[in-house]
Amino acid sequence: MTLRRSLFLAIASALVLSAPASADERYVTENFVVHAPTKPLAKTFGEYAEKYRDEKARDWLGKEMPKWSQKCPLVVEITEGRTGGATTFTFSDRQSGVLSQEMKIFGSVKQLLDSVLPHEITHTVLAYHFGQAVPRWADEGGSVLSENDKERLDHDVKCREFLNAGRGIPLRILFAMKEYPRDMIVLYAQGYSVSDYLIALGGGGLKGRKRFLEFLETGMQKSNKNWEKAVAAHYEFDTVDNLQVQWIDSLRKPPADLASRSKLSGGGSTASLNKGRDELRGYDQRTSAGPALPQLEPPVLGTARGSTPREDDRAAPRQGQPTTRPTYSSPPNMLLLPPDLPKQ
Repeated sequence: MTLRRSLFLAIASALVLSAPASADERYVTENFVVHAPTKPLAKTFGEYAEKYRDEKARDWLGKEMPKWSQKCPLVVEITEGRTGGATTFTFSDRQSGVLSQEMKIFGSVKQLLDSVLPHEITHTVLAYHFGQAVPRWADEGGSVLSENDKERLDHDVKCREFLNAGRGIPLRILFAMKEYPRDMIVLYAQGYSVSDYLIALGGGGLKGRKRFLEFLETGMQKSNKNWEKAVAAHYEFDTVDNLQVQWIDSLRKPPADLASRSKLSGGGSTASLNKGRDELRGYDQRTSAGPALPQLEPPVLGTARGSTPREDDRAAPRQGQPTTRPTYSSPPNMLLLPPDLPKQ
C-alpha cells in the first residue's frame, strides 16, 4: 500500500469517529455523486471510485469506459461489523445498455476501499460490456477477483471446503443459473474459483479475461443455455462436465501463493492496495443486494448480491419449510488440499 493511500485511510478513519451518523456530505466527480458522512470521506471515495472505474475497465476491456450519460449515485455508510454493498442496474429491453445505476456500500473505511468498492465497480464494468445482466456466478466470481488477497484466499479455502463437504454445485447447473441458489456463499466461492481458473487457462491478464468474456457471451446465448458450445469453442473441452473434472483436478494440489497467482490471472488491483428478473414497462432492473432471508430452492428471482457475504448466511428454515439443503448430483468428497498461505 502506498504512503498516500495509507494516509487517506488514516485520515478517513479518524474523521469517521467524529462525524455524526446522519451526516450527508456530497462530492461530485465526472461519473459519480458520492454521499458520505464527511466531506473528506466523500472526496476520498469519489477519487477511489474514479480510479477503480478506469483501472477495472483496463483490466477487463483493455481500454477505458466512456463517460456515463448519468452520474452514478454512490452512498457510503461507515459501520462496524458486517460489510457489504449493492449496485442496482436498469437495463432496457428495447436498446442494449445500462440505463441507470446506483451503488450503496457499508462497512469500515479500509474494507470498503480495499475490497467492497472495487468489487462493486467491477459489476459496472461487466454490465457496461454486456449491456445486460451477467450470470450470477461470473458476475460475482469476476468481481471477487478485484478484492484483496485476504478475501480471495478466503474464497479459495471456502471453495475447497464446500466441495469436500459435498456442497459444490455442478458446473452444468451453476452456469445455467440466472438467480441465486439458497447456498449463496457457495456461488461466490465457486464462482470465484472457476473464474480464476478459466482466466488463467486463457493466458491470464487481459488476454485471459478477454477469452473469459467471449466465453460468457457465447454461453449466455439461447437464454443462458449455450454453455456446452461455449466450453468447446473457447476452452476446447468436449463438455461442461469435462471442464469440471479438470477444474477440480487443479484444486487437488495447493496453488502458488496469491501474489504469484495475481500476476497469472490478472488479479484485482486491490493487490496493489495490499493486495427472475423484474420486467416493468420494458425494463430489466437488477440489484446486487441480496434478500434479507435467502429463500429455499428454486432460486430467488429479481435479486442479487453485490459484495461477498462475510459468512454462510443461509437463513434458518421457517416453520413448515424443509430443513435440508438443496442437493445436486455433485461429486463425492474431493479431499482437496487447502491453498498455500500468502507469503509475508
